[in-house]
Amino acid sequence: MKNILIYTPKHAVAMSITLVKELCWVACAYAGEQAVIDQAGVEKRDEHFNPGEHVKLVSEDGLPVRCFSGNSISMDLSVEQIADIDAIFIGAFWGSPREMLQQSPKLLALLPLLAQKNIPVAAVSNGAFLLAQAGLLQDKMATIYPPNAAAFRQAYPGVKLYPQKAITDAGNLYCANGIASGCDLTVAIIEKLYGSGIARRISRDFLLGFNRDYTSVNLGFDGQKYHKDHQILTAQLWLEQHFCDEVNMQTLAVDMGMSPRNFSRRFKRATGDSPGLYLKRLRIEAAKELLRDSDLSVAEIVYRVGYSDISYFCRTFKDMSGCMPNAYRRQHFGREVKEQSV
Repeated sequence: MKNILIYTPKHAVAMSITLVKELCWVACAYAGEQAVIDQAGVEKRDEHFNPGEHVKLVSEDGLPVRCFSGNSISMDLSVEQIADIDAIFIGAFWGSPREMLQQSPKLLALLPLLAQKNIPVAAVSNGAFLLAQAGLLQDKMATIYPPNAAAFRQAYPGVKLYPQKAITDAGNLYCANGIASGCDLTVAIIEKLYGSGIARRISRDFLLGFNRDYTSVNLGFDGQKYHKDHQILTAQLWLEQHFCDEVNMQTLAVDMGMSPRNFSRRFKRATGDSPGLYLKRLRIEAAKELLRDSDLSVAEIVYRVGYSDISYFCRTFKDMSGCMPNAYRRQHFGREVKEQSV
């Protein structure tokens, strides 16, 4: 079972702590149920299994944290007691970033060590100040609660800040620009830890009707850009701007000054994906966004993301998402697409 921590800063915004904790707690419970089914072949609960042993709250000193609204939240651990973990979330706070940073020296010392181990670190809202202060966001993409953007830019000019983006991924360093997007980020981390089935179940059971007022999460691609092959970076940016058009990889390779074979080899070495797979991911992520945030039919979405064959699109979508477009929209928002057969 995965061990998840939620760091609670002084003057925390309680929602940023409790919502994340409860989503992770339920994910752990679902995973425990699935483990019983896998072992016994029947659906039943393990009465001795306690998700609370795997999802814990942590503060600098392990003492209860008084939130800005006046209520107090009990902690399970101090930072010094952190041992083996699989992910850590950083909650939001109210008040002065400088004061909060001064009160978090132990976490600031720990974060670089966690990053070196490729442990997912996810900051909700203005919790991104801690990631930046720890030196983890230099020259990397981040987002933050928009009212804090000016102060953040002044303090950390080397960070590529995009407060309009709901979620950013800089290679296991995640940021969400608010509480709502923080919930979606939590589901994304749950998917990394427990798989798409449990993540979809969490989204369906707990986030149905949740107010998402953003248009693009941009999750999963920025982390593939931290390499030094500038020609491949140029190709990535071109694909992100033209994925909805007809793309000829041989022509793109020539435009990048390479043979198609060399282009494919260098692209995969730099990003981990072949050019064709990278293009598919761009298109499918764009399709997911339209399924979540619009009432467009599947046929309309197919053409908007660069495909012309609905059957091929649906097969590709299922291969990369684990379900058909209709099921994806229903699982996430309880809506049907206009074509009931897909």
